[in-house]
Amino acid sequence: MNKLEISFGTPLRLIVEQAQPATIVPRLKIKSGPLILETGGPFVFTMPIDYYIDLQVSYVDQGGNPAAVDGDVTWTSSDESIVLVSVDDSNSMKCRMTSLGKTGQVQISATADADLGSGVTELVTLMDVSIVAGEAVAGTITPFGTAQPVP
Repeated sequence: MNKLEISFGTPLRLIVEQAQPATIVPRLKIKSGPLILETGGPFVFTMPIDYYIDLQVSYVDQGGNPAAVDGDVTWTSSDESIVLVSVDDSNSMKCRMTSLGKTGQVQISATADADLGSGVTELVTLMDVSIVAGEAVAGTITPFGTAQPVP
């Protein structure tokens, strides 16, 4: 059984389970103000320049249950001229992602030791990010005024 779970706080939780591999690619788009998270495969997070957002990584075992990791999580940006990540001093599973006034594509990675013993088993979690500069990323058509009878 394959399971996909997406949770954005208490009000939104989506769980999709399937017995066999999917034959179609799911599409998901979540918009909150100027921030957009969308997928047609891997998730791509879209954010305007000169914004920041806090990120958190979480881990699960093979059964989808919460799982622990050894030591601190290490956060990196594939291009620090576009996006910086700064680790939360009190919890390394959290960081702040800040766009630096330049558009482009970056990948954020959170790396942890998944081996709870004396060895090291590196587990890398990735997030694709697109930084945009004021260009339209969505549109909405709304009526304005009042409906009028045809003369």
